[in-house]
Formats: sequence, structure tokens, C-alpha cells
Amino acid sequence: MLEAVVGLLLMLLGVSHGVETYCDGRQDGAQCYGALGGTVVLQLMDNTSGISRYQWSIKTTTTTTTIIRWTNNMIVINAIANRSSFTPSDGTFRINNLIWTDGGEYELEIFDSDGNISEKRTLQLTIQAAGYLPIMAGVLSALVILLVFGVAVVCAQKKKQNNKPKEKEDHELTYADVRTVQQPVRQMQKKAETEVEVEYGQVKFPERPQQTVEPA
Repeated sequence: MLEAVVGLLLMLLGVSHGVETYCDGRQDGAQCYGALGGTVVLQLMDNTSGISRYQWSIKTTTTTTTIIRWTNNMIVINAIANRSSFTPSDGTFRINNLIWTDGGEYELEIFDSDGNISEKRTLQLTIQAAGYLPIMAGVLSALVILLVFGVAVVCAQKKKQNNKPKEKEDHELTYADVRTVQQPVRQMQKKAETEVEVEYGQVKFPERPQQTVEPA
């Protein structure tokens, strides 16, 4: 039981940074969400087949920062390469260990072979801390189970200790009762024997012959 609770705690703590969400960003104006510290998988396109160049950037009120730039079937820029990966075959971009600054408005620009923009669309990525709430609830539940288990063990030990003196006392009381019952029986036997002796004495007296004493 204790090992199971500890294992549950370790498992919950281990997956705290493994919450993964998926978002289809192929529609213009898509709303995507990711859990702080978790992973988000964004589908930017069907695949890169036939695309000579595209660029994915995050926009703020003052600047635009390029996150990915794809040219001639290869990534030439990846600003967050240490915690992200792109899969050309299905057009998905995966971001791990999400931080607050990952949230914002992203813009995808696809260029044709002449260098002209053939398609443009945006998506909004929102980072939420709510992804930790189920994990924390699971951790708290495991702690409660551990606490209940500990209380049950303590109560069982106390009950075991309390039962030992009680059993000994019951045995002593039983022995006392037996001794008390046996004592009157012995007295009754002695009394019966005395009465029998007295009766025998009374019977013997009348049976003796009377002798006549003649004067000398």
C-alpha cells in the first residue's frame, strides 16, 4: 500500500512537465492553448511538399520575431531549436517546456517559387497555468491516502496493545471464579462427613447391651 502511494506521487511529479496539447493552426485566426511547462503541437500545414519557402513569426505590438524559416527543403532558422522540432511530412511544429513568452499572435507566410506571398494566416497561442491543477489535485489525493494509511496503522497498533492486558485480566477473573466455586463444595463435603459420623455414633449407642450390676 505504502509503495503504491509513493509510486503514484513519483508518477504525478514526473508527468508535471509532460502535459501535451494539440492545435490545428491551418485555419486563419485559430485559437490555440498550451500548459505552462508542457508541450504544444501546432499543425501549421498539411506538409511541406511543393513549398519552396515559408516563414513563421511571432508578432508583438512593436516587433516581429522570426521563429522558423524554411527554404529549399530545410530549416535555415529556428529561434527555439533547443526545445522545439518541426516535422516536414505532416507540417507540425512541436514546442516543449512552454514559457509565458511563448504566448502571443503568430503569423505564417508561405511564398511561391517567385518569392511572392501565396498564403498568409495567423493563430493565437495562449499559455495557461491551469494545466497544473489536475496534477496538484492528484498529488493532494495521494497525500490524503498516505495520511489515512498512516492513521490506520497507528490505530491498529494501539488496539493490539489494548487487547493484551484485557485478555490477561479475563483469564485471572476466570481462575478466581473457579476457586470461589470449588471452596463451598469442599465445605459441604466435610459437613456431610461430619453428619454421617454423628449418625453412626447415634446408631451405635442404642445397640450396646445393658449390663445389670449386682451387689457384692
